[in-house]
Amino acid sequence: MLIDDLLTRTGRVLHFTLFDPDRQTLDELARRAKMSERFGTDAALVGGSSSFSPRLLEATVKTLKNAVKLPVILFPNSAAAVSKRADAIFFMSLLNADDPRVLIREQVRAAPFIERIKLCPISMAYIVIGTSRRPTTIERRVKLDKIGPRDAAKAASYALAARYFGMGCTYLEAGSGADRPVPLPMIRAVRAKIHGPLIVGGGIRTAGQARRIAEAGADIIVTGTIAERNIAKLRSIIEAIHGARPAARS
Repeated sequence: MLIDDLLTRTGRVLHFTLFDPDRQTLDELARRAKMSERFGTDAALVGGSSSFSPRLLEATVKTLKNAVKLPVILFPNSAAAVSKRADAIFFMSLLNADDPRVLIREQVRAAPFIERIKLCPISMAYIVIGTSRRPTTIERRVKLDKIGPRDAAKAASYALAARYFGMGCTYLEAGSGADRPVPLPMIRAVRAKIHGPLIVGGGIRTAGQARRIAEAGADIIVTGTIAERNIAKLRSIIEAIHGARPAARS
């Protein structure tokens, strides 16, 4: 699996930059991607909670492939968010959704096309954590079995179920523009229940937050909004992640 290869090769916590096709022009995308690569990000994710056309998705992936040498991984919000130009796709189920569409139905629609174009699927349990006073975009769009900041045991139970299902990765998501990142006790609780890579994203705005999340047990940290609003700050965040001491694994 691409993620396992990256983790093995680098021997450190990874940083992925998320690019939402709907949030910038293609010229801005290329500039931000080049800066992110120069700062040391390990991969480019393409996706977001908002809807965008297949044509824009293709243009976004093509622009990234031309601009940088990073792996380009799709972070889909529907079966339509698949591109044959990408290197891999997060084949994920939003486990705490009360909506069969994001649990399994979009995945069923996408699977034959992913097989046909020989796109590498990365099996993933996607778990949304409600850390904000106001709902994030994904919380507004999808009815969820809410997991609050103090519900570490509940998040860990979802992660353990994902492990028993055989899902390769677990992603704890606070959501784009979240007030706060996923709490450290929750990250530690989930880390203790899983064997595969743990990804954490949403609400991460400072190098200190990123380092603490890495040292709590995250294998990969994802940031997106910071690259849109203050990309110069991204350098310190990536340096903090790469300099963190990875947590001990069970």
